[in-house]
Amino acid sequence: MLKYSTYRSIYENVPVQTKSSETWIDQLKSRMASIPFIKLLFVLLIAASCWTGAYSVFAGGMEKPTGEKQVIVQYGDSLWRIASLHKPTDMDTRVYLDSIRRMNGLKGPDIQAGEVLSLPVW
Repeated sequence: MLKYSTYRSIYENVPVQTKSSETWIDQLKSRMASIPFIKLLFVLLIAASCWTGAYSVFAGGMEKPTGEKQVIVQYGDSLWRIASLHKPTDMDTRVYLDSIRRMNGLKGPDIQAGEVLSLPVW
């Protein structure tokens, strides 16, 4: 029998690697890599456009009106036409129309020729 051998194992000097738990930063990086960048950008773009749209609708007309003026409704006039003609330039027509309705106690868009409407002035 051989006392000494020239055989050496290929596994002798290989360090044993143990699976270490990933840190939360590494987990976050791996999850972010799995989300396609374009989808994430698209979702952020939609969220930003919704936010700016909602802001622009509700931004005008938050202050109290400083006064009022009287307008006599003519034949063929509509509440929308009156609101668009007399509103401030930087205000949305829908917001001004709503303030006319509240000021005059109107429940709907129906107005009659000869009525006197009070219009808010900013």
